[in-house]
Amino acid sequence: MDQLTAYLLDAFGLGRDAGPARLTPVARGAEGRVSLLEVGDRRYAVKQPFAVNAGFTDLATAEAVARRKAAHLEAFARAGIAVPEALPDRAGRFLAAVPEELGGGLVRLTTWVDGAAPRSDFVPGLHAEQLGTLVGRLHAAAPDSDDPIGPWYRTVPPAQTWADLVSRGHGQPWLAELEPRLGEIEVLGAVVRDAPEPVPPFVVGHRDLHPDNVLLADDDRLVPVDWEDIGPVLPDRELAKVLAQWHVDGDEVDASAVRRTVQAYRAAGGTGAVRGPESFTMLLSGELNFLAEQVGKTLDPALDDDHRAHASAEVHECLLWLPTARVLGRVLELASDR
Repeated sequence: MDQLTAYLLDAFGLGRDAGPARLTPVARGAEGRVSLLEVGDRRYAVKQPFAVNAGFTDLATAEAVARRKAAHLEAFARAGIAVPEALPDRAGRFLAAVPEELGGGLVRLTTWVDGAAPRSDFVPGLHAEQLGTLVGRLHAAAPDSDDPIGPWYRTVPPAQTWADLVSRGHGQPWLAELEPRLGEIEVLGAVVRDAPEPVPPFVVGHRDLHPDNVLLADDDRLVPVDWEDIGPVLPDRELAKVLAQWHVDGDEVDASAVRRTVQAYRAAGGTGAVRGPESFTMLLSGELNFLAEQVGKTLDPALDDDHRAHASAEVHECLLWLPTARVLGRVLELASDR
């Protein structure tokens, strides 16, 4: 047993005598890494964010947010929705500080969710009914939220930001991909800037129900994982984001899948209705903010080579799937067709 595994067993009160324990890295994202902790016949997901204080101004703020997220997950679980359970350490904290000699940073623990990736390759339209049922049930059971919707989900980088990034991008592998898309990025940004400000009532949503963050369970249900972005949403905006991320492939929209997802969403009690371009502001602001952030990371000399390489791959992926205004118009037409 390595030292980090031993620390986790002790910090979260899992017991060193509970059987053999093993910690296995399984995934690395833009914001952190995930490992599988096996303790006897029990399995846990270990989340380690890269950012200091998990990206918050101080540890107390980060812990308060983590505690609120844990309560939201508990509310969804009480409604009968399969979600991971956030587990506190022995002191009742949901964020535990890892000793510097073991790598430092923070760590969170949740129960492990079994399931398979809903698609190994992109197949638009796959699991359309299950997707609508999942999102509909989430929105029907969602607690109300008094939190404001943050800038990441309602604003986009100004044109000058893109110009500055491109001017610094000489020799970067993403430059030839990004530069021709600046006109389209400005069009998409205008959709966000022209949209009315989101106003309450808000509900708690996952906010990142991308296919990579959903597993297919043995009973053919879709189970959402990776709840790091959980927070306030307008249901129509989360629904629109899901439709675009699951049922669009380049310039092609799977019309049948969009309709089936919306029908299943309504049947499951979903409360949102995609009615206009403003429904896509959550999708577009998140995609464009993430794209600009990752481009900036590739240019940051303070980051190590692995982080910059990962950011470069994220830029390529983001540009590959960034929808056009025409495609979103087609999704809108299908989603609002009763």
